[in-house]
Amino acid sequence: MKKKPGKVYERVYIHAAKIKINNGWALMIISMDGYSEFAFEAVLNETPQITIEVLNQLFDNILKNYKPIFHPRQIVFVTSLPEEYDQLFMKTKASNHRFVYNREATLKAMKQLLSEMRLEMIKF
Repeated sequence: MKKKPGKVYERVYIHAAKIKINNGWALMIISMDGYSEFAFEAVLNETPQITIEVLNQLFDNILKNYKPIFHPRQIVFVTSLPEEYDQLFMKTKASNHRFVYNREATLKAMKQLLSEMRLEMIKF
């Protein structure tokens, strides 16, 4: 993976984690543009399950200001989720974009953002 993207929406990182809440565990998915390091609105799900609805909510948040005329036609989404979620990603609103499954690259790129969050998180 090259060092840093050269444009907004060239590469977007996605990290999913289970977080401790009062009555058990929940799912939190956070995403960040690799160029601007802008964090998109996080998605919280009361159950620690990744569903098509949760992913579409995530992509609604990410793609809200996306304009293919100005931004790259294809976004590379780099995610910490394992490749077993590929079929689920291909059923989302972002299916025409590219997905890379690289936990280390995601955590490295999002290190600053994740370190500032004071949540108990475990990997998915």
